[in-house]
Amino acid sequence: MRIDNRKLEIAMATKCIDPLALAKKAGIAYSTIQRTAKRDGARPSTIGKIAKALDMPVEDLIEKEA
Repeated sequence: MRIDNRKLEIAMATKCIDPLALAKKAGIAYSTIQRTAKRDGARPSTIGKIAKALDMPVEDLIEKEA
């Protein structure tokens, strides 16, 4: 699965949170946030943790399939 980087950035801006704080809140490594933002993809559980930390549905965070 891939996170839509633009949606991630908008969600972080809305919550006034930076990537390091997001990583801490989600309970994942900062490098994982960096990797997912670079479009390397992530496991569903990781995306779930990020979405939960941003208090948003997973569906609003992932890329739509073309």
